Amino acid sequence: MESPDVDSSGAEDRGKAWAERCPISEESPARREAWRRGWEYRKERGPGTPKMEVAAEMAGSSDLVSEWLEGFGAADRHFSGPEAGPLRL
Repeated sequence: MESPDVDSSGAEDRGKAWAERCPISEESPARREAWRRGWEYRKERGPGTPKMEVAAEMAGSSDLVSEWLEGFGAADRHFSGPEAGPLRL
């Protein structure tokens, strides 16, 4: 029988998956947060390309849309597996 610590640790690891894959350093918190928001949006909503208006709103700033889309794309690759095609805008 597995201990509860193992289960919670596994859930915690899955929650940190975005942080392990985010290429943006903690020295750029706004850019990193936009990347994380893109990751979380894809994780929660599933596959499918979001409208640009959604990306701009979810990024928090029009200057951060690129980072948001990068996070979304990284999550799409992560959650879809190697057989997934490229993200198309």
